[in-house]
Amino acid sequence: MTQTLENAVNLPEEQRFFRHGLSWEQFKAIQASFENVPGVRLFYCEGILEIVSIGKPHEVIKCLIGLLLGQYFVEQGIEFFPSGSFSQVVPKIVEYQADLSYCFGTDKPIPDLCIEVVITSGSPIK
Repeated sequence: MTQTLENAVNLPEEQRFFRHGLSWEQFKAIQASFENVPGVRLFYCEGILEIVSIGKPHEVIKCLIGLLLGQYFVEQGIEFFPSGSFSQVVPKIVEYQADLSYCFGTDKPIPDLCIEVVITSGSPIK
């Protein structure tokens, strides 16, 4: 069976919930309560919490981008190190997790390229 992007786009969209005016400590408490909940990601930026349900269209597109980039890097002879869903944290200000990230040349603590797949309009904090 072949999965096409057209089939994936017809699936339910991601759902988003925003909450303004939260402290870093409140965010960390809410984040801890979602620790074992699959398919949900939390983002925080300067008092704004975003809770996103990750749907199948998001995952399909993320995987396709990863496959295409990997093939491109191989064909171009670019040495790369995939570093997965890299978390970017500036304590008390922002915590965000990219969908895909890559280091080029050598594996590094901070990736050279981070990619976020946005199915809907997303939020201004990203």
